[in-house]
Amino acid sequence: MPPKNDAESTRISSASPPRHVSAETSSDDRGTHHPGTAGSRDGPPFGRAVGFLLSQLGFETARRFGGLMSEVELEPRQFALMRAIAADEGRSQNEVAESLHIPPSSMVAVIDHLEGRGLVERKLHPTDRRSRVLHMTRKGDEVLARATELAMGLETTICAGLPEQKRQALLEMLAQVADNLGLQRGLHPDTSSGHGRPHWTEGSEPQGDVTTPTRTPPPAGAPTSRGAGR
Repeated sequence: MPPKNDAESTRISSASPPRHVSAETSSDDRGTHHPGTAGSRDGPPFGRAVGFLLSQLGFETARRFGGLMSEVELEPRQFALMRAIAADEGRSQNEVAESLHIPPSSMVAVIDHLEGRGLVERKLHPTDRRSRVLHMTRKGDEVLARATELAMGLETTICAGLPEQKRQALLEMLAQVADNLGLQRGLHPDTSSGHGRPHWTEGSEPQGDVTTPTRTPPPAGAPTSRGAGR
């Protein structure tokens, strides 16, 4: 058979199918994302971002803490308020409210409820009869002691397996994160409104320890919810 000329060789070469490139060979080109470039997916593994973990832990801790406080018929904000009163009894209602960043109207409602349960009491200020100071009652001390015991039980669960040295190191690191976010140490940002509750001033009226949304009465003659099912 006579040898193929150059033109025929070029025609056959151009008609040949392209060489197959294996997945192993092409993976570097197809799947590599370079940091800082558009479409980069660099970042911590799923579920390992500090912000995500803090949010996850905060949600679960608040849920469990709220359940524990319900055992002594307290809300988390009421527990925080009672601790503040017990730590420095005899301060005025306004002073305690300012220290916890609680709006005056909210403070009145919560204190009214706690006083109604016999847990705290208002007394006349020793030098200013226009002012009232806050004190714990014996019953309040007992309820607070039980609530604190429940809270410390949760703390033990959270820190299970952590030696005290690591626990202190964790506290220091979390305090640094709180500083980064501009939070005031020792003050929960949700104290004034309660976990998951609307703020008193957001279209609500304080009644005891609960927030009842302001409602517009139904028009005359309109069926009530009680009669609607009949």
